[in-house]
Amino acid sequence: MTEADAGTSSTEPLGQPLTGARILHVTLNGPAHNPRMLKENRSYIDAGAKVFALVIGGQRTDDLREDIDGATLLAYRLPRLGAIRAKIASQTLFRSRNFRRHIDRAVTEIEPDVIQAHDIFVAGSVLASRTDIPVILDLHEHYPAAVEVYRTAYPPLKRLLFALFQHRRRMERVERRFINRSSLTLTVTEEASARVAKKCPTATVVTVPNVEVRDFGAQLGQPPALRADTPVHSRIDELRLVYTGGFEVLRGLHTVVRAIALLDRDDVHLDLIGARDSDYVRRLRREVDELGVEQRVTLFDWIPREEVTARIDSADLTLVPHEANDQTNATLPHKLFQYMARSKPVLVSSCPPLAKHVQAADSGFVFNAGDEHDCARAIQAAVDNRADLARLGENGRRYVTETMNWELVSEPALIRAVSELMATGPMRPDESTSSLGS
Repeated sequence: MTEADAGTSSTEPLGQPLTGARILHVTLNGPAHNPRMLKENRSYIDAGAKVFALVIGGQRTDDLREDIDGATLLAYRLPRLGAIRAKIASQTLFRSRNFRRHIDRAVTEIEPDVIQAHDIFVAGSVLASRTDIPVILDLHEHYPAAVEVYRTAYPPLKRLLFALFQHRRRMERVERRFINRSSLTLTVTEEASARVAKKCPTATVVTVPNVEVRDFGAQLGQPPALRADTPVHSRIDELRLVYTGGFEVLRGLHTVVRAIALLDRDDVHLDLIGARDSDYVRRLRREVDELGVEQRVTLFDWIPREEVTARIDSADLTLVPHEANDQTNATLPHKLFQYMARSKPVLVSSCPPLAKHVQAADSGFVFNAGDEHDCARAIQAAVDNRADLARLGENGRRYVTETMNWELVSEPALIRAVSELMATGPMRPDESTSSLGS
């Protein structure tokens, strides 16, 4: 199933086509930082599989094996020096002896039928193990573009070092090689699948969108009220815009700040949550001061998770204002659907994966990516249509509960693809094509 098929699928249960299968995830991030893996785990378990998740790379003084929501979480002992070496190797060579040793150990203990590698920084070590086990590459991002935009937030020396080892041409070669050596590649958007298919015509690629579970909004329940000392609406008629998430150039937050300045209204306020110190955050704070909007824009460093939910619920309009580039034009953040699940209208940029869902749901406003004047126009439209915001928010909630959610769209695509992989047992490509270039 693709995103285009949303809402047209049969509601018949999938059954348990993976009964008896043993699936091993390999990931750098544990469950708390990998919501996609958690949803995949639940789908695999419901389909009859036994699921294991090997977390590699973190410093540990002993082995860990514990149950997490029905899956078995594994992490093996790794001294501090070994963890540092593994991190450097995975970022420069895209494979690590320590990673491979832990993967080989897990394979021996678990005897998996399938290994699922979460991103290319672990895929190299998985593929280097040279087992006959089919490998699924879960391609969360457009990595050749992603490394370019993410390192803009690094200090100058770190930025230079990463540019030496992760420059665009090398990342393109590494990504192509890993896709071609994997038995199945999963992407998060149709745009990403089209890119992979064009780049690697013989690859098997399936779209498993980064959407939320059907009852995500209900799961969160009602958050506690904001603390009395926490600034929120300063006036009854104020329109409050809220953004939560990462702070890098690609997020487009500077565009919204500039739009706020252009509007020159004291009844519109912008909350930016997650502003941990970085070059970009310092630049953003300077811009807020230089534009004279410090009374209308508030940057929050860290606040408790429950307060983040409360702040989203206090918003009149939520934001995903990404800049347009190869990365943002092929990825889809969870937060878009999380906002919708809380019945919040959204303001998004014209990046295709964002705009098409907001337009399909009729759940908010779209502006031309990177254009502060058009962003100001869209915010003004929200002000002018204040009475319609509740309807737009409800449209978004219905969209994620009835049309575009994990159970209806992503889970069937995932289980079907893995079932077919296990049924056909595609062989890995010839080893003569497997060496890594620099």
